[in-house]
Amino acid sequence: MTKFHIKKISEIDKNKLLKFYQASFKYEKSILDDFAWRYRSGFNNFEPLVLIINNKICGHAGLISVDLKVEDKIEKAIWFTDFYVDSKYRTLGYGKLLTEAWMKICPIQITLCNDQSLKIFKKFSWSYNNNFIRKIKFYNFINILPAFRKLDNSENFTDKLGNLRLEELNNKTISKIIKINEENFSQKSIGIVRDESWFKWRISDCPYKKDILIFSYENTYLITHVKKRNNLKILNIIYSSKDINSNLIKVFLDFSKRNHIDYLSYISKKNKLIDLCLPWERKLNFAFYSDNQQTFKKIKENFSDIQYIDSDIDYI
Repeated sequence: MTKFHIKKISEIDKNKLLKFYQASFKYEKSILDDFAWRYRSGFNNFEPLVLIINNKICGHAGLISVDLKVEDKIEKAIWFTDFYVDSKYRTLGYGKLLTEAWMKICPIQITLCNDQSLKIFKKFSWSYNNNFIRKIKFYNFINILPAFRKLDNSENFTDKLGNLRLEELNNKTISKIIKINEENFSQKSIGIVRDESWFKWRISDCPYKKDILIFSYENTYLITHVKKRNNLKILNIIYSSKDINSNLIKVFLDFSKRNHIDYLSYISKKNKLIDLCLPWERKLNFAFYSDNQQTFKKIKENFSDIQYIDSDIDYI
């Protein structure tokens, strides 16, 4: 094995790090440039790690730090994100070494990962489930076909459709969402703490804030992200204060048609009675680990709230 070093990103030249991100991850430029936001730098003082071989960045293990409620305690946890090893050094054990170093940062680790990464996590006794599904509802079937695809660049949206209302993205609206979230959260034994500082980081300071729309519908608040990719206009529901049901999807159907949305995407809990994924939908690997067996058991049995707004799933 070639001599290597594993360092925190604060120990790496910023220009060198930015070039690595631009070459390795295909995010929008605003997210690539603002990696302090992307990794919630400063919160709990946790940092991503990089693998250095021959003075070159050849691997990366990112993280997003969050607080986790476990019964009546608040514990520190980290999302595993942006895991990468240069193709030249894969299958040589570097991914395992990088993961091992990353796991020492914080005792509670969670991730939404692909099958390849999951294989590595299993080697470290992580557990996982597929209790969440990325659902997609197509609204503009013709535009899905590449030969007929034409992007609608309009930025103005219909602000009222029956009980569905477009709200202003400001402190007043965010405060209402936080209040509802806290009321729902108090009933859970375990879950991600989405408090004022969390919403400030994730929404108010978001580098793509201009593309975020907030809706209210029958005492439910929804935060959405309008994405334009490959000549498609996509609407991701990244947060909902209540479970997304069929009535809500029908309401968004009308909104999407009027505003030239090609498809709607969101995360849904797996229905145990009807567990069918259409070809364009997929189950999500939610993997987790804690060296505290009681916490590990709690996550395994009771963790039930994951949304697009969590981890990096909204912008990958």
